[in-house]
Amino acid sequence: VLAVGLVLMASGAQAATLNVVGGQLMGASNVLVDGSLYDVQFLDGTCIALFHGCDEVWDFTFLSSADAALASQALLDQVFLDVAAGPFDTNPALTSGCGPYSSLVVPCHPATPWGPTRPTDEVFVWVARNYDLLSAHIDDTGLAFYDPYFNTTPWTAYVYAVWSPSVVPEPSTALLLGLGLTGLAAKGRRRNRS
Repeated sequence: VLAVGLVLMASGAQAATLNVVGGQLMGASNVLVDGSLYDVQFLDGTCIALFHGCDEVWDFTFLSSADAALASQALLDQVFLDVAAGPFDTNPALTSGCGPYSSLVVPCHPATPWGPTRPTDEVFVWVARNYDLLSAHIDDTGLAFYDPYFNTTPWTAYVYAVWSPSVVPEPSTALLLGLGLTGLAAKGRRRNRS
């Protein structure tokens, strides 16, 4: 019974779930980044508007370059995929905020900011460039520094990846009850042997 319970709990860990509305990839939930699950949305706007002022290290979900790089790579590995809902790996125009002008020539640039910001009001970002699978990659050069006032709305190939920790659902009541009964049965069995 315990083994069945563990299998049920393990099966709850699933792949990222894409959020697709009207053929546009709006984001995803349960994206695995370095052992933790996150939700991501692709949003246009300014860093200041989307990241609580964009001037403190704590304004961002990822606080180090390494963590932001892992998040950007997770976008390429788990979100920008060719699935039934659309070819999100090779058609960046299907990603919300990237616009119709994104293509193999002009890739989409979903930027994941990380702290700290520099005294010059420049924000560090890692960019996941989602286009042709052969050349999709993450990059911390070129767009390595964003102006917090930079508005991605008029720039069709640029969009912010806004991350937040996933809310982990509580195990079902039946599973908890089953595990509790299994524990009680095991304890009673040990007591009967002694």
